[in-house]
Amino acid sequence: MGGVRVPSKESARVPSTPAKLLSRAILAGTSVYLAGQVVHTVLNTNRWPFCTFNMFAYHKRDQALQMRVRLFTDDGEAVGPTDPWSLLPLEFFRVVSVLERVFHAQDDAEVRDRFCRQALERLNRRGWRAWDEVKASFSAGPGRRFVAMELYFVEVDFRTCSPFDRTEVTSAELVHRYDPEGVVADQAEAPLWRFAEPLAEETGEGKKKEEAGHAA
Repeated sequence: MGGVRVPSKESARVPSTPAKLLSRAILAGTSVYLAGQVVHTVLNTNRWPFCTFNMFAYHKRDQALQMRVRLFTDDGEAVGPTDPWSLLPLEFFRVVSVLERVFHAQDDAEVRDRFCRQALERLNRRGWRAWDEVKASFSAGPGRRFVAMELYFVEVDFRTCSPFDRTEVTSAELVHRYDPEGVVADQAEAPLWRFAEPLAEETGEGKKKEEAGHAA
């Protein structure tokens, strides 16, 4: 007698051809990605989306807000502007997090001054060597000590600003100055930055910013 054919359990478990192809494609793609990650880890190189340590791999925008620090010795010599990573004996990315809490998350001048004073005292009392992600401390030089500090927020455009010149920025703003001995005030004003023009964005928002900049 004729009737409806019920597929067996074995035949029901067999995936269809499209499902097989998708599974194989996912497996192949994952294998290629892992192989590329292993190669970059072994060679200690970074090339998006691969990174020596893939937990640090991320995509940056073309423009970013960064920090720069400038230190002054008791005889008026200036160090910087440069990255603030050598202010504290911590991993450089932790230094940035600490500075954001002190100089960005709040605007209490007393808290900022206290931080600057303690940071300079630590540098003057005993420096430290570079180790792993910790940068070597700033050095005032023999017979000298740090007495003043400035912290800037700068904007950089990664397409036009040189990554090797930390004074090349698109804009700079002095956020805080700690100068209890008046060393900075006695300094003649000098050009600190090499301003680069940011590349115009292709989006409508970028065009509006560009037009506003021309109007200003």
